Amino acid sequence: MTKIVIPYAPVVGWSDVAGASIANPGEQNDAFEAAVKAVYSPSEDTRYIRSTMDKARKMLATADELRQMGSRIPQLIEAYEHNLRAEALIDFEDLVTSALRLVEEFPFVRRALAARYRCLYVDEYQDLPPALDRLVRALCFSDVDVRLFAVGDPDQSIYGWTGSRPELLDELSNTDEIATVRLNVNYRCGAEIIAYSQRVLPSEREIGAVREGGEVRAVHCPSGIDEQRQETGGIVDKARALGTPLEEIAVICRKNEECSEMADFLRARSIPCFVRSGHYGLTAATMLVENLAAWVVFPRGSSGRSLSDLLRTWHGLLGTSAKPTDDVSLVRLLRESAQTPNQPASEFLQAVIDRGLGASLRSRANSQDAQEIAKMRSALTEGDLSGLTLQALADRARPVGRVEVTTMSSAKGLEFDVVIMTALEEGLVPFYWSTQDPKELAEERRKFYVSITRARREVHLLYSGWFTWPSGASRHDGPSRFLVELGLA
Repeated sequence: MTKIVIPYAPVVGWSDVAGASIANPGEQNDAFEAAVKAVYSPSEDTRYIRSTMDKARKMLATADELRQMGSRIPQLIEAYEHNLRAEALIDFEDLVTSALRLVEEFPFVRRALAARYRCLYVDEYQDLPPALDRLVRALCFSDVDVRLFAVGDPDQSIYGWTGSRPELLDELSNTDEIATVRLNVNYRCGAEIIAYSQRVLPSEREIGAVREGGEVRAVHCPSGIDEQRQETGGIVDKARALGTPLEEIAVICRKNEECSEMADFLRARSIPCFVRSGHYGLTAATMLVENLAAWVVFPRGSSGRSLSDLLRTWHGLLGTSAKPTDDVSLVRLLRESAQTPNQPASEFLQAVIDRGLGASLRSRANSQDAQEIAKMRSALTEGDLSGLTLQALADRARPVGRVEVTTMSSAKGLEFDVVIMTALEEGLVPFYWSTQDPKELAEERRKFYVSITRARREVHLLYSGWFTWPSGASRHDGPSRFLVELGLA
């Protein structure tokens, strides 16, 4: 986005965009809270308005879609964006939509980009929100000729909250100018796992298997989640006894809170584990901070990261903002931090920011890094990760010898020998609200499909049949409909 906005916004006279800085999460929250006060009365329930507004902006919601979301959502969006502009700020969605407008509205911008970038490569196309899909089409199917190479799988579109729409990839593949190559071989999962996965998500595409075997089993734990945790511990112990490395075992839960509770149980049972959460995204900057922590904490040669590689990444992030003293300052910090592995991770992150990373992230060229570092900082200082030590931060960079505990969304892109899924109750999987909306229900189905296809050899599906409402009341709705459809419950 910055390759478009930074050079061309000033040329077309968009001074409010050209001179703006990227708002950090605190500044975005301030702008949002002020917008809510301007649009809604104090007595109105606005608990879910932020997520609704964010989704509307990401998906470039039409007038009809906005009306379905709420009659005052357009006013809220206008007030929020006005508040940002008043402080000479923009957020990431502003950056994307500004880039899209520049490409769609100004032919000279398209021609200039086409002259510089002859080919456009897009991975995980199914996760693109509409704005980026339109940007691709404006560059590749208009009056300029940029060649496109896109890879994606609509069956793995599970980030609807970002505005992504799996049908956009289907539409692209059916475009006359596109030569489509369909990949029909799964190199990860055993044949039995593939057979079950295709029953979860029926399609015309038949998937072939390279690996033979595979096991999918459901386990009924009638007394509830505590019994499921005991069963999980038993499965891990058995797999470990048979020689499966702990890092090749994953426990997939529905929410971050459930991941934390499962991790506490496993640790109490002396099973090392690692919680992969969605508190912040993995970008060059956030991975650098984790890898720096690993270099500090683990013995030389065992962290998997050389100092020269870390400094190379550091230089790439600092770019033109780098000063000759930045390297010396960073290395001194690393050596000092080695003496205090139990210091708060938030203090280590702040020290890295102060030694040059912060100046780099103020550049819009690093807007995605800035956004995720801000999330990381928030999570470590006042969020769910506020108790994390430097040692624990290092563990996130090197989850060797530990079971991985993660959510369905965070498991995408990973693979393990053994996968254990918990709390597969009707009302939780699929989530009860999603059953009222066909599109959301379809995404819940894809999440389940993605989760079971993380496994090479074994999938263990745990359920009790009991569902607890947010109020605390419980009811017996039985196992997830997905288990019933598979004939496993």
